[in-house]
Amino acid sequence: MVTSQIPNIKALTNQINEMLAKLNVPGIDPAALVEEQSRNIEAVVRATQVANKGAYDVADKQLELFRAASSQLLMMFADTGLAGKERTELAKQAYEMALNGSREIASVAAKASHDASAIAHHRMTENFERFRKAATPRKDT
Repeated sequence: MVTSQIPNIKALTNQINEMLAKLNVPGIDPAALVEEQSRNIEAVVRATQVANKGAYDVADKQLELFRAASSQLLMMFADTGLAGKERTELAKQAYEMALNGSREIASVAAKASHDASAIAHHRMTENFERFRKAATPRKDT
């Protein structure tokens, strides 16, 4: 990727802070607004990384299963001395291996999805809690 296309987050943050400071809205802390959005972006990045790792793990597991099943099937077809019953047993084992692998893949995918959504949920909960506190009238005023 060309580095000139990658935004300079620090410079962008400074520009946003300057723009918000110029607005000078009473009761609004520009630095706090930028910090909140920065936390939101960090949460999205973490969630994306977790989801990507899960997708990689799923693909890796699928490749592992394909290799194992292919090897077993090749062995079955290559050995002409195998009786029909032995071939049936090898095919059954290959099927069970694929079925168990599919369960593992589903489990890996579900965990990755859960972990990624947990990051987003945690950040949303933080945002709602901060908003609730900010929107609740103080009793000392």
